[in-house]
Amino acid sequence: MRTYYIFNVNKYYKYMYKNKPYKMYKIFEEIYRTKDNSLIKNYGIIEQIINPFNKIMINEYISYEYKFKYGYKREDNIHYLNNIENSIMTINNYNIKLKTSNNYSRFFDILNTYNDNLFVCDFENYDYFWLSKLKLSSLQSKELIVQ
Repeated sequence: MRTYYIFNVNKYYKYMYKNKPYKMYKIFEEIYRTKDNSLIKNYGIIEQIINPFNKIMINEYISYEYKFKYGYKREDNIHYLNNIENSIMTINNYNIKLKTSNNYSRFFDILNTYNDNLFVCDFENYDYFWLSKLKLSSLQSKELIVQ
């Protein structure tokens, strides 16, 4: 099971780090791994880098796109997908948390059409990428390519 954190990076930081995803990841990793003693400092950094999600709008957008798909269910800010994959996506103010049984979640497809400033981090597996640069190379091989 993989856990991805998805951030809506503001346009300035996307422009500055578009071709430097490692540096963008290191900023988020430092915030993620920081202990409670510097939460106020981290909150200031987060507000500089990230645009908050409009939770109502994104929840409705996802629900509309998946409402007739087999295995989809929604409860408030939590979206479930239980068919080819088992995924739980939670919409928060400053991030989206996605737990999935696959390396590639179908939720990535819809999020990519929603916004092209999304940066994805898997802190446990040290994986990171701009969602707009992620392509599924072929449905048979399920290999992921970051362009």
